[in-house]
Amino acid sequence: MGFLKFLVWTGCAVGLGVFLATGEIDGRTPLEYVQRAWKRHVQPTQVDRVKDGLRDAIDEARDAVNRTTKQASAPRERITPEDRAAIDRIIAQKK
Repeated sequence: MGFLKFLVWTGCAVGLGVFLATGEIDGRTPLEYVQRAWKRHVQPTQVDRVKDGLRDAIDEARDAVNRTTKQASAPRERITPEDRAAIDRIIAQKK
């Protein structure tokens, strides 16, 4: 039953896409109507602002991911000064 639903919805989506790209209403396709409306109502500055905002958001997300991966991959040292002094003595004895 689930597979049949999948096929029906896929067929509907493909059919709608074909209609939007090729079906004509008053000499134009619905896709052309949408493109013309987009060009008429959306100012280039609005598009540039949205692009800049998306770029900033992507950069911030990348920085956040890089920070977390760097912190997670770096080992944490929990060596006390006494431990450090003992290690230094062992290294000095081997020389």
